[in-house]
Amino acid sequence: MRRAELPDSVTEIGMSAFVFCGKLEEIKLSANVVTIDKSAFCGCWNLSRIKLPASLVAIGDDAFSNCAGLREVKIPAGVKTIGVKAFQGCERLEEVELPAGVERIGSKAFENCESLTEVTIPASVKEIGNDVFNHCAHPKTIYCAAGCGFEDILRAVNHAKIVPTVAPVVDGLQWRLDGDTLTIIDADKLKSLSHDENAPWFDKRDSIKKIIITS
Repeated sequence: MRRAELPDSVTEIGMSAFVFCGKLEEIKLSANVVTIDKSAFCGCWNLSRIKLPASLVAIGDDAFSNCAGLREVKIPAGVKTIGVKAFQGCERLEEVELPAGVERIGSKAFENCESLTEVTIPASVKEIGNDVFNHCAHPKTIYCAAGCGFEDILRAVNHAKIVPTVAPVVDGLQWRLDGDTLTIIDADKLKSLSHDENAPWFDKRDSIKKIIITS
């Protein structure tokens, strides 16, 4: 089985539902899936693409562990919990987009994701387990809220460069200043953009030479 499509009646991907389906390359999930349970796609090493539905609220332990072909994951805005070892061993995973609402990231969630080079930890995160980015071989930058309290955990083992972000300007909007580059994240939530005294980066304006706006 190389491709699977689930009907809209499916609201949960149960424990070990597709475990070790090594030939599975693509799956279309139901638009109503709320939970992806423990080890649901563990060992689907040829799975290269998966679109997680907006209805999703939880990704279980080992849910996508050892999905070696997975290259990009966009976590939906409703997800609150990313389980222990959820993406462990996804060695080709280059990009992970974490939503502003996520609150818990389990231990070793992205361990051995050797291609991952940059991650932004939203200010909404309340709990991060140990060794989240253990053995991510490439040099990387981790952006996190200033004074988040997780700096030592994030830096451990890999000695990652930790760059503080600032609290959201509006709900879900974040920005960061890395050297002379200002990056505004989720800019589609902006109604206006200014550099006057109301801008949260106003006191750093003299150091800004480049602005990147992402949506």
